[in-house]
Amino acid sequence: MAAGCGSSADKAGNPDAPVVLRLADPYDVTITDSEALQWIVKRVEKISHGKLRIRIVYNAAGDKIPGVEAQVARMVEKGKFDLGWIGTRAWDELGVKSFQALQAPFLITDYALLDRILTGSLAGRMLVGLPSRSFVGIVLVPDLMRHPIGVKRPLVSLADFKGARIRDIPSRATDTLLRALGAVPVHVAGADYSDALVHRRIDGQELPVVNSFGFFVTGNVSFFPKVMTLFAGRQAFDRLSESQKAVLRDAAVQLRRHIFAPSENALIAQICSAKPHGRVVLATKQQLAQLEHAARPAYVQLDRDPKTRALIAAIRQLKASLPAPIPIVAPSSCAGDTKPPPATGPAQDPSLLNGTYRWVLTAAAARAFGPPASDPGNEHYPSMTQAVLKDGKWIWTTAPENRGTYTIRGHTLAFVSSSFTYPVSFTFRRDGDGTLHLKPVQPMEPGDEWVWSGGAPWHRVGPPIEAR
Repeated sequence: MAAGCGSSADKAGNPDAPVVLRLADPYDVTITDSEALQWIVKRVEKISHGKLRIRIVYNAAGDKIPGVEAQVARMVEKGKFDLGWIGTRAWDELGVKSFQALQAPFLITDYALLDRILTGSLAGRMLVGLPSRSFVGIVLVPDLMRHPIGVKRPLVSLADFKGARIRDIPSRATDTLLRALGAVPVHVAGADYSDALVHRRIDGQELPVVNSFGFFVTGNVSFFPKVMTLFAGRQAFDRLSESQKAVLRDAAVQLRRHIFAPSENALIAQICSAKPHGRVVLATKQQLAQLEHAARPAYVQLDRDPKTRALIAAIRQLKASLPAPIPIVAPSSCAGDTKPPPATGPAQDPSLLNGTYRWVLTAAAARAFGPPASDPGNEHYPSMTQAVLKDGKWIWTTAPENRGTYTIRGHTLAFVSSSFTYPVSFTFRRDGDGTLHLKPVQPMEPGDEWVWSGGAPWHRVGPPIEAR
């Protein structure tokens, strides 16, 4: 089997051997767009009767850098791969601006409009914007709308975004939008994602509804859609025969016919009916208007490019010709409780639990607990955490250092910190040797539950050594 585009098979003396194109995917099969990619791989093989095949290389750029999508494009440009599959959002990191209209804030917020854009002439105008000496655009494929996802609290109003650290895939257009809303764009590599969640280095993300379990998704705020680009390196594409090029193009056309527009309300209903259910909140009309007004500086930036400005105008004209989208709805019960119930029982002297405590999180305990403890990238087990409790003050002396105050009421121990939106509360039981067994008071974020009490009891190793 040829690793490249045809010549290797000929040199091997077997002209009937299939031509195999290596395709670089920045992620793995768990990403929502992977089904579409796998479909086109099967279609190419079927149309060509097995003579042209695509072999997907997942995580082609690794997981150690945040900008894996832009890196995949660079690898295809250098000839390390024949094909690439990345979000249109990442192209502006390489100076390509022809897709930025797809990320114009709050412009494309429903799938009917997105479908019309990607099946009409506008998609072609965008694809020809790829540098012709380096790339050949094959097709634009729709994925899901991107919403603000709050890790510890909802991101609904403009005030919620102010100073919030929002993780996004490196993209100049996305970064500009987040800054316009008052947020701080944060780029986190896949290998560091779980650690960033657990240690509160991010306050939110931009994700689809279906990836919001454990978080707060603002269901009726769509920043923009995610759109995938299937493209080829120019040299690899030029080595293909005309019939092989036609196979790729035919498979791309058939893929677009195969994909159907989902319903955001159906996706919301799906996660709201799950157990445990997702948490969906809705912005008011006033909050929506304030967010759109705040995003105007992003349009100033986009409009500086004449072609982007023209594409945005064309999308607005198309949008005006379509029926208004169905309003987003969500069961009120799906919003979920945002803070634990107040503790009951008599207040106790916090010095009751004075001491230095240690607990160890192991890989076996992580597997038993489940996500996010067992998420890919959490290979740093075993890990030890040390905390000091003294007279109502607490401090973690292991990285990342954190501190605050605590109270004891009845059998409930509540920790407070400026980095917490609400107290982290536990019912507790104490052994004769001072070991603490903590049971979380729900609702609690799974990451907090795991780090504080999911892995092991707190073993008292001595008196408090520091709690200032």
